[in-house]
Amino acid sequence: MKPPVAVPLDLVCLSDLSEAAALDWQDFLTNARHQHPRQDPRFASVARADGWEVCHVIGRDRVGKIRATGLFSMRRHPVLPGAFAEARCLSGPVCDDAAVMVTFLDGVLNLPAFARVGRVKVTPYWVQQEAGIMADALSAHGWKIAEADAFRQTGHVDITPPVSAIMESFSKSARREVRRAERQNITVRPVLDDAGALEFLDSLNRLRKARRIGAIARPGYMAAFQHMYKDGDLGIILGAYHGGVFVAGLQLYRGRFTAHGRQFTTETARLHALGNLRIAPLLWLKGMEWAQSKGCTALDVEGWRENVDPTEKKYNLYKYKSGFSPRAIQRISERSKVANRLVDVTGNLKNDLRTMVRDLLRGLLPRLA
Repeated sequence: MKPPVAVPLDLVCLSDLSEAAALDWQDFLTNARHQHPRQDPRFASVARADGWEVCHVIGRDRVGKIRATGLFSMRRHPVLPGAFAEARCLSGPVCDDAAVMVTFLDGVLNLPAFARVGRVKVTPYWVQQEAGIMADALSAHGWKIAEADAFRQTGHVDITPPVSAIMESFSKSARREVRRAERQNITVRPVLDDAGALEFLDSLNRLRKARRIGAIARPGYMAAFQHMYKDGDLGIILGAYHGGVFVAGLQLYRGRFTAHGRQFTTETARLHALGNLRIAPLLWLKGMEWAQSKGCTALDVEGWRENVDPTEKKYNLYKYKSGFSPRAIQRISERSKVANRLVDVTGNLKNDLRTMVRDLLRGLLPRLA
């Protein structure tokens, strides 16, 4: 495949967006085909709350039209003052043309604000065949795969039919659990106050700890709740309750076309007391209903594979998502590129060594079993 043809762009990097710039950004994001809600500028508040700095990069063509945007969160270097170990553009940048994307990213690496950044990581939301096009374009410009695989596997649920028809598309066992939850008087409602948001976070972090996954930091989570989840527009947290007691929760956010399952948590002991009730089908169905009400046509279950072997680590996770009858989708995985080699080596060596050991053990353990 031939490298994409360069497209002239004028780039500007801003720590904060003016009201006019924010409106321009939102308008571009809303109408972009490869949009993702994680690139909404309101997420800048989340990064700052967690101690990261932020750069909003806007790329315009020669007639002033926005062609690409990227919200970059910058993690400070552990030793060097004024330097950043990495800059991450989560589910972005947003751009609808591969040639424009690589030109935009070339320009980003040459911005003064990125002169003391070790490495830059990007994850554009390009799926299916277009994911391959973007992967080739980034590879031709020196971007390396930063995850175990070149593509992430997920699934999309069609939420254009009526809610009753969506439920009928679920597996027989998932439909049975929806009805069982309803018979046991499980209620689902949006989380609207700080106390409810913290209840969800505490439950989620207990679950993550049990699974040996790092906890979600409270400052960034609460900033996100205040700016994006509390009013139930860009995102929502749904809580499931039995007799007023929290038993499970689901966090989602959405773009114009697609909603995304963000986090899911359950209180295992409380559900065990309800006859080992599987609450996921009811909660996700309610999430799909919310997404549909916002005009979305699909829900991304954010991580799913078909026909997984029962010995697979995430077998149970993929199995319950299979009950929603998703369509298999692949999206491009994270890519990285070194911006400043000295800053990169000194700022990321510890994390790189940890990743190398983890991957080595992951490869050896099945052979030793």
